Amino acid sequence: MRNEEDKSYLANKHKGGEANAKGGLYEDFYAVFQIVSCIAHYKATLDSVALQTQLEDTFVDDLLIAHPDKNVYHQLKNTQKLTWNTKSSDRTITSDFENQIKDCHERNEQFELKLIYSTASSLVGEKIPDSIKAYTTVEYFPYLEDLNGLIIISDAFQDALRIISVMGNESTVDELVNNAMVFLGVWKACGSKHRVRLSDIVSRAEETKHFNLAIFSDETLSESCREILDGIEGLSYSVIGRMFYWQMGNFKGSCPWPEGKEQEIINKKPTTRRELVAIL
Repeated sequence: MRNEEDKSYLANKHKGGEANAKGGLYEDFYAVFQIVSCIAHYKATLDSVALQTQLEDTFVDDLLIAHPDKNVYHQLKNTQKLTWNTKSSDRTITSDFENQIKDCHERNEQFELKLIYSTASSLVGEKIPDSIKAYTTVEYFPYLEDLNGLIIISDAFQDALRIISVMGNESTVDELVNNAMVFLGVWKACGSKHRVRLSDIVSRAEETKHFNLAIFSDETLSESCREILDGIEGLSYSVIGRMFYWQMGNFKGSCPWPEGKEQEIINKKPTTRRELVAIL
């Protein structure tokens, strides 16, 4: 049961979180990193994972990821000076983690707590208090105001994006950033103060034209269409996920498939690059 002091503290903590969330690029970018990481890990069972931010009545409240086997509560700290305890207050990161552990135990919940920090030189990972150590991990995640720049400097972010990108290790940074930007837009539009299933995030992202992931089922080409395409000299092509990719010499491109393209190709029977490009 919450005492009045805890209720007041959590109400004020949540208000502060809401206010900070208005400019919370750090929280948003970390959420996108976790989204793409979870998609890579749970690509066959997207329904089994859900995310939520700014949890009410919760001590570790910035981000919850509900995995199939446990709930992982994240506290994100984008600050130069970070300590587990402060002499000026009884309410500290340590006390929040201790209270969260107590709450989870009362619910017989399988859980983990994570402190995410943005200062590479921080020593919080070496000084986890004994009272929370059994349930707590820390993770460094850099802060930049620009998602493009963040992905460039973060190998972990790039690796997660490459796993789910159609071109895999051949993906350009621009392609990785474009995919991340789609998920950022979806996440911000989700109203993520309630739990959002990973499958719903992916479905919303799929509504973006020219967006493609390695986890999408491949569209198919009919034999009639393949015969026409195979007759165009110098053309190489493939259908991966929901996109048609083509190349002729130094020229290459892509378009959503089929979107009427297949039937138009069958009807017009292009025989040259110029004729095909006019259709695509």
